[in-house]
Amino acid sequence: MNTHGTRPAQLAAMVIFAFSCFGLLLFLWLSFGGPIPLKPKGYRFQVAFPEATTLAEQADVRIAGVSVGKIVDKDLDPKSGRTLATIQLERRYAPLRSDAKAMLRQKTLLGETYVELTAGTKNAPPIAEDGRLANEAVNETVELDEVLEILPKETRRDFRRWQASSAEVIEGRGPDFNAALGGLSGFASEGADLFGVLDRRREALGSLVRETGTVFEALTRDEDALRAFIADTSRWFQATAAEKENLAESIRIFPTFLRESRSTLARLEEFAGETQPLVEDLGPVARDLQPALADLRRAAPSMQSAFRALPELTRASETGLPALSRVLRGLDPVLETTGPLLRQLNPMLQFLQANAFKVSDFIAVPGATLAGERPKINPNSLGSVLPQVIVTGSQSIIWPQRSPDNRGNAYPFGHITLDRYEEGFFIPPNWDCNNTGGEKKAQENDPGCELTEEFPFDGESLRYPHVDESDGRAP
Repeated sequence: MNTHGTRPAQLAAMVIFAFSCFGLLLFLWLSFGGPIPLKPKGYRFQVAFPEATTLAEQADVRIAGVSVGKIVDKDLDPKSGRTLATIQLERRYAPLRSDAKAMLRQKTLLGETYVELTAGTKNAPPIAEDGRLANEAVNETVELDEVLEILPKETRRDFRRWQASSAEVIEGRGPDFNAALGGLSGFASEGADLFGVLDRRREALGSLVRETGTVFEALTRDEDALRAFIADTSRWFQATAAEKENLAESIRIFPTFLRESRSTLARLEEFAGETQPLVEDLGPVARDLQPALADLRRAAPSMQSAFRALPELTRASETGLPALSRVLRGLDPVLETTGPLLRQLNPMLQFLQANAFKVSDFIAVPGATLAGERPKINPNSLGSVLPQVIVTGSQSIIWPQRSPDNRGNAYPFGHITLDRYEEGFFIPPNWDCNNTGGEKKAQENDPGCELTEEFPFDGESLRYPHVDESDGRAP
């Protein structure tokens, strides 16, 4: 037996524990919709409902889906036999206007009735404290069974069969059904997003439905093909079931494949960023390639014919290539013999190519020479005359030294372009300008003097080509 008195600390602990229990119970009471104890009574009025068997106290009262109050009392109206419900509105929604409407609704198919109100208009007189909403403002409640009554007799019979079948299906699976109902809110939320997207794309959805009808119409048009397709699908599923171990292995390694794919895509993205400048630089090249590709497209038929002829060419080459090989081996002595000749001939050909315009003049001169006929000049004469150009000047007579106005070039080469005249040179370039005191621009009363430019010939840069024996290498 404890003979000691209660200590202050123990008394404080008991008081705190008692208040904690009271606060917890109060929290649970309010969470389940109970009224706050000792709370002052708010604005109240009464509504008489013809059918309110499922309406309970503390049921919600809503306006436009927003909870604005509670049912605080429910009694029987002795005059009309209606259920007289006392409603308490929150202060910010009071008072209710006399032209408001009231109706009982159900939150779910399983029950949980609440009162749905309309706020009424501001110009209507308010309902007094503890007043009553007119019976004409109470809309009749439509129960689920009344909704079903509007259906035809056959539909109601099928609905009863469906309910009976559903009961057999759900029997013994109550926990699963409850779990499905518990996840229904999340499904409804996600479904709302889905239906929102479908609503925004209603035209595309309508097109999909129409095209689906067209597809099914095409499928039913040929029932034999549809039956064969179903049979093939069945065999495909059987083959998949036979390879279930391999399929399971594929599914098992699929996460690894996804991780590697992400790494690969990251590297590809980095590679794409690095190659972007190259792609931009290749843009002009791609545009330049368009004419070549167009020409290649036009040449495609000829190339196709050539490729088709390749097998015959391959068969012919089986005998032709060995013969060609023997011919090439027999050419070795001939090529060795012609080597010295070509080393002597190639420099001459290069020289003739560099002096092509002079060679053409040389070939054309005989024709111009024979153009002058003496009978045309003197009828008593025979034969032709040779046209001549006589240059007169201070150097017409041979002299050991050149005068300053002498611009003769003993080694002319190349051709004269209009650029020299635009630059102020009105005579051909010279081998040297020693007699004029050096190279200089043309001026008034002075033709000037310009040196012949050097040009490449046979691997060297010269003012006049020297034709030497070739060393046999390609120029």
